Amino acid sequence: MTSSLLSKQRIAVEIEGELVKLSIGNTDIKMPYETALQLSQWLRVRGKEAKRLAGDTSRHWSAVAILEGLAQ
Repeated sequence: MTSSLLSKQRIAVEIEGELVKLSIGNTDIKMPYETALQLSQWLRVRGKEAKRLAGDTSRHWSAVAILEGLAQ
């Protein structure tokens, strides 16, 4: 049975003017910010649903941050 899970890849999200660029491995997808916001909402909702179905009821929050200049 082959797995359809995403293998370990480089994943990055950047902005290019008014566009959001999502990079997964060697693939870049550019989209308007409205589409990026819609995609993020879909991922959040489905991620929460999958977490619940997996039996994880914790309420731990994580955040993405830029930590430049902290390790001086």
